[in-house]
Amino acid sequence: MNTDNIKKIVEKNNGIITAKEADKYGIDSWYLTDMIRKGELERIGRGIYFDSGFDNYDEMYFFQLQNKVCIYSYQTALYIHGLTERLPYINEVTVYQGYNPWRFKGMVNVHQVKKEWHKLGVVEKYTDMGNPVKVYDMERTICDIVRDRKRQDSEIFSKAWKFYLKNSLKDIWRLRDYANIFGISERIESILEVLAYE
Repeated sequence: MNTDNIKKIVEKNNGIITAKEADKYGIDSWYLTDMIRKGELERIGRGIYFDSGFDNYDEMYFFQLQNKVCIYSYQTALYIHGLTERLPYINEVTVYQGYNPWRFKGMVNVHQVKKEWHKLGVVEKYTDMGNPVKVYDMERTICDIVRDRKRQDSEIFSKAWKFYLKNSLKDIWRLRDYANIFGISERIESILEVLAYE
């Protein structure tokens, strides 16, 4: 019965189940372990299981399930929002200052921000595999690459701005609000001014 329930959850989640979900349905973790032993599931990470019969192996999604404090940002956020065509070589995430990223060091590029800025502009978007992840919205992402201008690839930077300005979902007032919070209003306005005449 419990194995059938696990299979139903896996089916509903397109191949994925977490130990937390199993617990929520009153299923003992022993059943997950038994299914791994039989080759019916594989353990992806702490508390995350996958049925390889599904075509939904999604590293971005699995990573965030294990590291909830990480928000996809910078080049990864540009890619998720369609503001760059270039798939990042290594994903970028943002955590708050004081958080120790030792568990995932080397797996992603980690940026740190003040705690009060960490949740600013967080939205849910879908990966290429169709799974929901937390990512900064377009305006926050644009502000981040402007704040970190010196380390940004100039071609990606200018294309991101052009894609953003053509995007029907853009919100220039929100961009200005964030710029004000981050203390980069002058930089944002001068870029907008230049691009307006191109």
